[in-house]
Amino acid sequence: MAFFYDSTMTGAPVLSGTAGALNSLLKTCLVDGFGSSGVTSVVVASGIATVTFAAAHPYKRDVTMALSGATPAALNGNKLVLSTTSTTATFAATGIADGAASGTITAKVAPAGWVEAFTGTNLKAFKPSVPEATGCVLRIDDTGTTNARVRAYEAMTDVSTGVGPTPLDSQLSGGLWWSKSNVANATTRTWYLVADERGFYLAVAPAGSDRYTLLFAGDIASMKSGDAYGYLLTGNQSDQTNVGTVPDGCVGYSHRSARNGAYLVRSHTAIGQSTAAQRIGAHHNGGTADSYAGTAGYSLGTYPNGPNNGLMTGALELFATGIRGTLPGLLHPVQDCSASFATGTIVDGTDDLTGRRLLAVRTGPPAGGTVGTVFIDVTGPWAR
Repeated sequence: MAFFYDSTMTGAPVLSGTAGALNSLLKTCLVDGFGSSGVTSVVVASGIATVTFAAAHPYKRDVTMALSGATPAALNGNKLVLSTTSTTATFAATGIADGAASGTITAKVAPAGWVEAFTGTNLKAFKPSVPEATGCVLRIDDTGTTNARVRAYEAMTDVSTGVGPTPLDSQLSGGLWWSKSNVANATTRTWYLVADERGFYLAVAPAGSDRYTLLFAGDIASMKSGDAYGYLLTGNQSDQTNVGTVPDGCVGYSHRSARNGAYLVRSHTAIGQSTAAQRIGAHHNGGTADSYAGTAGYSLGTYPNGPNNGLMTGALELFATGIRGTLPGLLHPVQDCSASFATGTIVDGTDDLTGRRLLAVRTGPPAGGTVGTVFIDVTGPWAR
């Protein structure tokens, strides 16, 4: 399944231009969860469980709730929220007999199942816990204010020591830049995070507008079977919290130029070290310029598509001496969507995406310029 979080949720971590803010956000969502509270009742009726809370709760549709302490035990575990009111949330309870649950029941917004491998003062290293993951580790140096510095490692022995750094210092000294805010103070910034057990997307609006830089860290959907080094890290090449041009690390655009900002830990041969990757939309118009998804420079016509009145999307491919794979759970519109979808809009998938819910994110330069649109599957599971 996918795990969906955003800055509007009650009790969600706060992101700002202060040291440690990003690491706190990531640990809360990936490792700990948040919003733990007692439950007044859980009642099952016709395959739907209704959870009632005594006070305000953080849930909304598409968020995953971790329930514990209930009898029957089948009610416990991670549950995808189907609907909410100010005091209730519902989830599917197929096969569970109608009636009220017993026990001392608690609930929280479920973490994505990652672990904090190492920690230091405003330093953290995160990795997936599932055995099928590549096992690569993401190190976040959050000692700065407006940006954090990030790097992946094939393995680490402490928060500052590892092998297989990605990117290498020869590619970008000190690692990539992840934007937090364009001002070094406690002013909050909106964010969205969508994860599964092997990777996550983080969307941040560093200038406080509906212009997000969308970043990815984790295992790709590789075309190579058993790809032990199919781990991708994207990020900016410099401080780009207030630029009017395309942020290097944003996965909301496709490019055929030599722009960097995306690195795989090794090539498909498994020989050598960090290698740069290009991001290429499956339905790019063939130009060489950087093009945001869902804009005229990327699109095949305008939204909606005339023949079926639909939203048409394609995968974002990764090219590094061949097409290595795609970014899991990410869809680029192949039409010019203009301003049809505000960030946070949820679209129901159809055809091959029936049953999936897609989060719209407006990606673009923080300080002005062309804005595109991408969609992230918040339902899952993401294909790999």
